[in-house]
Amino acid sequence: MGSLALGACAEPPKANKNDPPPPPNVQEVKLGLFVPEGSPLRQRLAVQTITSEPLRSELEAPAAVEAEPTRMAKIAPPLTGRVVKLFVNFGDAVKQGQRLFTLDSPDLVAAQSDYLKAKSAVAQAERNLARQKDLRDHAIGAERDLEQAQTDRDTTESELDRTQTRLQLLRVGPGGVGGPLTVVSPIAGRVIDLSTAPGQYQNDPAAILMIVADLSVVWLTANVQEKDIRRVHVGDDANAAFEAYPDEKFTGKVLFVGDLLDPDTRTIKVRVAFDNPDFRLKPGMFATVKFQGETEQALLVPAPAVVLGGERSRVYVEVAPWTFQKRDVEVGDQVGQRLVIKSGITSGTRIVTANAVLLP
Repeated sequence: MGSLALGACAEPPKANKNDPPPPPNVQEVKLGLFVPEGSPLRQRLAVQTITSEPLRSELEAPAAVEAEPTRMAKIAPPLTGRVVKLFVNFGDAVKQGQRLFTLDSPDLVAAQSDYLKAKSAVAQAERNLARQKDLRDHAIGAERDLEQAQTDRDTTESELDRTQTRLQLLRVGPGGVGGPLTVVSPIAGRVIDLSTAPGQYQNDPAAILMIVADLSVVWLTANVQEKDIRRVHVGDDANAAFEAYPDEKFTGKVLFVGDLLDPDTRTIKVRVAFDNPDFRLKPGMFATVKFQGETEQALLVPAPAVVLGGERSRVYVEVAPWTFQKRDVEVGDQVGQRLVIKSGITSGTRIVTANAVLLP
């Protein structure tokens, strides 16, 4: 038993001084770094020829749905007054020129009264001018009285034109004098907001009583970082993903790239137009939009091929069988698991694409 215990604790045999030393993993040679035969690195390194390939640049940004301003009308009361009757309800579809509500306003009564007075004054001035012409023709009246009558007639006609124009601005024709003011929709669309009711008195001309919007086309406004502005252009394709419809993709084109940078977020607004015939896209919805630019030739390498050292990025270029040189490169965007190489190597170069960090 004692002999067995001594055998178990015995040290392993020492290497013979005459045995050859193990081969080094890497040798420094004139051309660069050489991985000799028998080095375990030969089993772990992968070398690949890098060639240029077509690449379509992509960029993601957060975005939100907005109604197109030219297709949205915020209806405010043209005059202070009381809402007499509503002709539409929330969610109703309306046509351009369709009645929305009527308003009973003291200012409207004053405008109508001014029109009737001006109309009566024109009639009186016409009669006076006709009388002065008759007196002049019979050598009874003075020329000065005729000229004054003509001036009075012209003045009253100008006042009538002014009162008519005021009524026309209020969408009240001469035939509507005496009734309440009828407000009509300036566009075709749908009532997406309603904040008034019959009998409510409106004393703020800036108050929005309802909003009519045509949502058959909506805008998706994205906030693009300052560093990525160069990658987005008018006319680029854009795909949007909405949380409300996770299994669907919506496609559109870049309509507008903003000119002003937000000084707080360092972003610029990019708008994409999307057809919305079924009104599924609602203003205020959040989305992620992916911009797709033009297709260009690019060099892409696997991410493990690039080794970071300080502020430098480098790859290992094969200059001879299992002989590599360090080469500084300029790295561009990341596409999936690969990186775009902007400069430093050319198409057809063979580089280490796996476990490059094991090389010194």
